[in-house]
Amino acid sequence: MSDAASSPALIEVDHLSVTQPAAGGRPATVVLQDICCQVEPGGVLTLVGPSGSGKSTLLRCFNRLAEPGRGTIRLGGEDIRQLDPRQLRRRAAMVMQTPVLFEGTVRDNLCLRPPGHTLDLGEPRLAAVLQEVGLDAALLDRDATQLSGGEKQRVTIARALLGDPQVLLLDEPTSALDPPNTARVVEVLTRLCRARGMTVVAVSHQPEFVRALGGWVLYLVKGRVKAYAPVSVLDASDAQADSGLRAFLAGVVEPTEGSPA
Repeated sequence: MSDAASSPALIEVDHLSVTQPAAGGRPATVVLQDICCQVEPGGVLTLVGPSGSGKSTLLRCFNRLAEPGRGTIRLGGEDIRQLDPRQLRRRAAMVMQTPVLFEGTVRDNLCLRPPGHTLDLGEPRLAAVLQEVGLDAALLDRDATQLSGGEKQRVTIARALLGDPQVLLLDEPTSALDPPNTARVVEVLTRLCRARGMTVVAVSHQPEFVRALGGWVLYLVKGRVKAYAPVSVLDASDAQADSGLRAFLAGVVEPTEGSPA
């Protein structure tokens, strides 16, 4: 991946802060504070950090499943607050940690669309999108609930691809998968970046996923950026890297809020 600072950005996050409002007698809580980053077209950004560091909140801000607070997020140069949320979520499609498939066939699940979305759902298109995620078209008439975990996750990615998004947002997409299926998902994502120019933003707690996917890593602790750099230069022996991030990438332990910075 090239230097993000020298490439036109598809996603730009400029001094974003998010505060959880006071509720039930509890004070307001700062979830994200002064976040700045960007992702080039066809690039990869993985969000890592301790539990409660704001990773998933930041990911959800990109398509307004969580509302940005102060600061700005731009998609293709447009402030996302100025975009229709339905159109935004088609341009920046979310794939959740646990694959959500409904009763029926794989075809039924791929053809499930929100009202107002007009897509090509013909047989050639469905077969082609399954092929993009490494699945055979013969699966179209299989009971979706009988698929393996890895197959289910790839079907959810295929469903997102039918809307021709610019960005895939992935919330720990391999956390429930074994190493072979994790490798297949990484292969799919890498191929999409190359073939479609797809931009990927992912949350992960798996160092092997982060290293295999490559691109850039944004390390958050208590809602603040502790490190932001290409994965390729963040070798565990790099003395310039944050110590908690070095430990994470080395697979020693997932950082906790109490880890030394």
